Amino acid sequence: MTSGGEDRMEALGRRTGLRARRSVRVASVASAALVAGVLSGSGSRADEQPAPSVELAYECSLPAAAGPQATAAPVRSAATVKVTTRLPTTAVAGRPIQPGPVQVEAVLSRAGLADLLPAGADVTSEASLGVQVRRADKKEEKADTTWAGLSGRATVPAEGDDLVLPHTGEVPTITVEAAGDLELIARDLTLTVTPASGTPVTALCSPADGDDPLLARVAVPGATETEPEDTPSSQAPGDKDGGDGEDAPDGVTVTPRAEPEPAATTCPAERPKGELDVSQTPKPPAAMEVSVYPGFGACAYAIGLAGVRKQDGSMIVNDPKGSPGLMNVAANIQAGSTFWPGTDDIFRRFDSLGELSLPDAESTFLSFGFTPVSAKVSFENTPITISTGDQHSYGDPKSYAVATFFQSLRIHDVKVNGTPLDVGPDCRTAKRFRVTLRANVGDGGGYSNVLFGGILSGKVDIPAFSGCGTGGEDLDPLFTAAISGPDNLITMNQAPVCAPELSFGCPPVMPTFPPSKVVLP
Repeated sequence: MTSGGEDRMEALGRRTGLRARRSVRVASVASAALVAGVLSGSGSRADEQPAPSVELAYECSLPAAAGPQATAAPVRSAATVKVTTRLPTTAVAGRPIQPGPVQVEAVLSRAGLADLLPAGADVTSEASLGVQVRRADKKEEKADTTWAGLSGRATVPAEGDDLVLPHTGEVPTITVEAAGDLELIARDLTLTVTPASGTPVTALCSPADGDDPLLARVAVPGATETEPEDTPSSQAPGDKDGGDGEDAPDGVTVTPRAEPEPAATTCPAERPKGELDVSQTPKPPAAMEVSVYPGFGACAYAIGLAGVRKQDGSMIVNDPKGSPGLMNVAANIQAGSTFWPGTDDIFRRFDSLGELSLPDAESTFLSFGFTPVSAKVSFENTPITISTGDQHSYGDPKSYAVATFFQSLRIHDVKVNGTPLDVGPDCRTAKRFRVTLRANVGDGGGYSNVLFGGILSGKVDIPAFSGCGTGGEDLDPLFTAAISGPDNLITMNQAPVCAPELSFGCPPVMPTFPPSKVVLP
């Protein structure tokens, strides 16, 4: 970035009443810090980002057998648990700190599960991690909470390898009312693993050797020179939004997340409209006759994770704990098939059209000497073409699933350390970009078909930003340097559809989060 970029940053810092705690050594470093992860929380103020994850030793109690035979003494098995979240290094007393999104990856020995889960089975898993939040200098000032509802999918290895269970989700906020270091301590972990067909298996896990494993430490200093002069005084625990807090002895409050709005009970009356785009599907081996069909109306929830490669972080897309959007689907409205030349081996494809309006995502970024910058991100999508099919009908079918559409991003409601920053009404990617997600049908929890859904993933190239700033102030280079670029991973999980016309799957259900680690097809 040019020296003009540095001048713009310094001028912006003066206009918002901020003095950077550290000098900006080079503009490129400051710009790359603009969106360093997802650090949401109105009171968080970060100097540096701590190590993103910690690996812990646990010991788990597993049933000796599944089903009616699960009456024998439980089996003890060692486990490795990796907890990943994003927290500020420092925070402001009296203001909530929002960890997350939280990822809990549990690695269990395959030997201990051999009689409980069938080899090769696709499973869903839910994790509930106990966490104690306490003052480092006054350990009697503490609050206990549970990071519950963390979910994911996995496939039981056929032999030998350990079972890796990834989980992702949002967790409660934390507020401390006085200065001092805050510690987060891991406690008991409960895992509930459910195969596609079979009995759920519950593992009860505790830290090995009775340790107090440290998840993170956050400093809560007194008032600092970078705090805005109009900062409101600290609220009493539980005062924010009328919440009572989960547990608030001696000045530490853990506030549960607000309950989500009720989910939809049926599908929209009208089907989505638009042109199908099959340009990203496998090419047929010969001329293919394509026919249009009435298909059927359906709807489904789809949730997932979107990453920003430059920041090595991700955020939740279509958060089920907020007001998630429901995808409206015109299913199987087009199909085609042809033969491989000189054979009776069939290539075929089924096409559906979807429409999904995503809610805004809210994040807190970092910039200006590592000062919090909060913003909302709006997603503008074209209709989604979902295509599934087989490249061969004999031997190895090489089934496929492809979902493709175009998207643009708009940034708005920006605040720098709580002070509004006008980026204008049209701060967005300079052009729309293609999103193409793929999966191998039925492969390890992959996409089945539009009826049953599954996991799709792909990488996108985010264009440069334009239209950012007002009054002649050009903020485009800051957002471009921090966000734009290739290889940003998106992973989505579509639930089975609700199809009222077929009396199938209604009301719509919410899927689990896809795993944090995926292998691209």
